[in-house]
Amino acid sequence: MVTMDVLNEKMGKGTVSLGLPEKNAPWHLRCANRSPRYTTNWYELMKMYTD
Repeated sequence: MVTMDVLNEKMGKGTVSLGLPEKNAPWHLRCANRSPRYTTNWYELMKMYTD
């Protein structure tokens, strides 16, 4: 953190930052429309019962 502070002080605010996504990053929309993982996680498979 000290190194980040020193670099930002020398080179300008926001030059170095943590790997956090921007608030309005374009990939947020793609992530919101992602389908469930029915085929990749056994515990998320739908359960069907018959009598």
